Amino acid sequence: MPKPKPLSGRIALVTGSGGGIGKAIAKKFAQEGACVVINDINQERIDATVKEFQQDFGKDAVAAVALDVTNTGSIKAAMGGTALAFGGIDILVNNAGISISKSITEHTIEEWDRLYNILVKGQFEVSKYAIEVMRKQHIGGDIINIVSKNSVVAGPNNAGYGSAKAAQAHLSRLLAAELGGDKIRVNSVNPDAVISDSNIWSGGWAEGRAKAYGITVEELPAYYAKRTLMNEIILPDDIANACFAFVGGLLNKSTGNILNVDGGVATAFIR
Repeated sequence: MPKPKPLSGRIALVTGSGGGIGKAIAKKFAQEGACVVINDINQERIDATVKEFQQDFGKDAVAAVALDVTNTGSIKAAMGGTALAFGGIDILVNNAGISISKSITEHTIEEWDRLYNILVKGQFEVSKYAIEVMRKQHIGGDIINIVSKNSVVAGPNNAGYGSAKAAQAHLSRLLAAELGGDKIRVNSVNPDAVISDSNIWSGGWAEGRAKAYGITVEELPAYYAKRTLMNEIILPDDIANACFAFVGGLLNKSTGNILNVDGGVATAFIR
């Protein structure tokens, strides 16, 4: 008999998994045997991803729920839908996010609130209700938070996004400290400049970062790569592989960690 895949029998909910980094993470988990719950605020992205995943992994391995991480009712309903589809939840990845890059004088309070509602409050509330399910199961679990190099590095025109990412990072540590007794591991992945198919590049983020660095939008990918120690462009699959490293079975006694996936940005070294 072939050996079971590392995530066989585990149920994973990845927020914002209709595309970009979230979709890559969900796909990696499905490839490794997990049942995955696809969700997004864009129904077209959900439908397209579910169709693709069902073709690749079978209908029994994929479910879909609507999930707005800023809406408590939506979060509760998503947890219920996940439980009805597969019986519970073993892995939560808080990935949903947006980005806004503006100088402090141009940054509006509405934009500030949107960033904190999605990134910080969203991570808090989705984790809260997932933890309730995990505790009832009495088998532990994994929470992975997709944070950012910007939680560590201070740069121009980034007060809202960067500070929200810093809050996400410390919330991850706080939950790791609180949930160890429940055998629920909480770890973070810090990406940088994942441009491919990512929602964070909509809404003027690319233009804002290009302006901050004095370059054009077209020059951004090469600019980001050249500032890394390895001169590498970071892809969604790179983030997915990092997430799998935390949940694949080899790091079952590790919690409260941060894994950088940025090609090597020295200023982002955790110290």
